[in-house]
Amino acid sequence: MEQWEQDLIAAVRELARTKFIDRAPAADLAGTFPAASINELKALGVSRMSLPKTLGGLEVSGACQMRVMEEIAYGDGSTAVAMNMHIIVAEFLNVLPPFPRRNAVLEDIGKNGALICGPASIPSGEVDNRTAGFRVTEDGDDLVLNGKTGFASMSEGATYAILGGSVDRGEGKEPDAAITIPRLDTPGLEIMHNWDALGLRSTASHDIMATNARIPKADALVIPAAMIRAITQAQAGVTNAQTQQRIRGALGITAIWLGLSQAAFDFTVDYVKMRHGYMAGAITQQAGYRADQAWAQFGIGNMEHWLETGRTLLYDTIRRLDEPFESPQVFVRHVSRTVYHLRRMSEEVSQGAMRVCGAHAYVRSRPLERIFRDMVGGNVMAWKTDELQLSLGQGALGMPISFVGPAGT
Repeated sequence: MEQWEQDLIAAVRELARTKFIDRAPAADLAGTFPAASINELKALGVSRMSLPKTLGGLEVSGACQMRVMEEIAYGDGSTAVAMNMHIIVAEFLNVLPPFPRRNAVLEDIGKNGALICGPASIPSGEVDNRTAGFRVTEDGDDLVLNGKTGFASMSEGATYAILGGSVDRGEGKEPDAAITIPRLDTPGLEIMHNWDALGLRSTASHDIMATNARIPKADALVIPAAMIRAITQAQAGVTNAQTQQRIRGALGITAIWLGLSQAAFDFTVDYVKMRHGYMAGAITQQAGYRADQAWAQFGIGNMEHWLETGRTLLYDTIRRLDEPFESPQVFVRHVSRTVYHLRRMSEEVSQGAMRVCGAHAYVRSRPLERIFRDMVGGNVMAWKTDELQLSLGQGALGMPISFVGPAGT
């Protein structure tokens, strides 16, 4: 890692462990978007850190990108998730076929620090995935969007949104796919301001609704379904460093789990050194601290194991992205194995902190209550632990598997 990358990590670490930690409790309690923290990260170039230098980006190494996300999450998981989702969408734009609108938005992100969001899930509070998404119709020189999609993390700080939809071509014909990148102040688009979750409350992961929102065809990319299949099939047989690097946005999510887990672990270690032993009191006259008791030491040992093995595996995977894997399936299996282990890590550390620290640590005046909810908030989202474990078993048996999640397939 180059010195300027180390300097960037150090600057982010300083912000995260001072200003972000100070702001996080109030923002979490109110569910307010951490605009000040996002702006400070923008000033450091974090919002454009993974883009190539030709677009005004920093073009950081994979290790630097993970370390930055890890440090942000240590201070505030919500700020980290919002920034990482912006990075995922910007990276997706960068690998799209060039077209004028895409080029202009990337230039705005790289040179001016513009932010973008990408809703791509079922709307909040709904249970029917079939209702999610945008329907696109053609009207003269415009595409007209209608529909609603959820989890638009960063929506309150974003200038743009990437909105995909299907273009109905009539009975018996496959729909085409449309990709649009409108400004969020486009007439007919509305941020619903309805994000209210167990954890990660400040990510602004609201639904976005389109009601007859008109997008010029010249500003969109319409792709026939047959072409999408052909591209997907062609890419499925390709293994090279360039395609492997596209997983960095997804791995940024696991770096967030790592940062939150480190924060929970550090709190736990400090807390048990101050908390008097279980059932200690004036009547029992039991002395000592929780840190002196074997059951707490066992719990902390388990947490430490998962934290450090998770860190080792994540950064080993990042290092290996620079060299092509033996085949696409070997690559997918390795990524699935990495995400599975980091997922298990966040589960073990969150539960370990609860068992070791006990009820008195889970009050709003202590940071562990928020850190725990943010970790569990990540655990309830894709990916699913059991599905990852199933894929690993199928892959070991020679069955083809895929890796599907919030950063694509």
